[in-house]
Amino acid sequence: MKRLKRKFLPAFKGLKLALQDRSIRIQLGFALCALAAAAFFRFEREEWVLTVLMIGLVITAETFNTAVERLCDRVCPQQDPLIGKVKDLAAAAVLLASLTALVGGAVLVIGHLF
Repeated sequence: MKRLKRKFLPAFKGLKLALQDRSIRIQLGFALCALAAAAFFRFEREEWVLTVLMIGLVITAETFNTAVERLCDRVCPQQDPLIGKVKDLAAAAVLLASLTALVGGAVLVIGHLF
């Protein structure tokens, strides 16, 4: 059991670090809004699963983005065009995940409105 705990300890440390990041806390705020909407519209089980998966996609992308940004800042603290492109790509991943979740959420909500 101790070996298992040691395997997961870095992941829990990472979660703690992630929760300290402003961008991730903002995404968690949006996640709470999405969960409130799901409750308000009385989503079916499958809709809840999709909602949770979309939230997980966005939070995961934001966590990777944060990790990439911190690594880039550590490796190259000065301005560098290549590092800038890497950071832009990581931010684009968050944007794509967020837009995917937004469209998916809109489809689910619109289905309840009409």
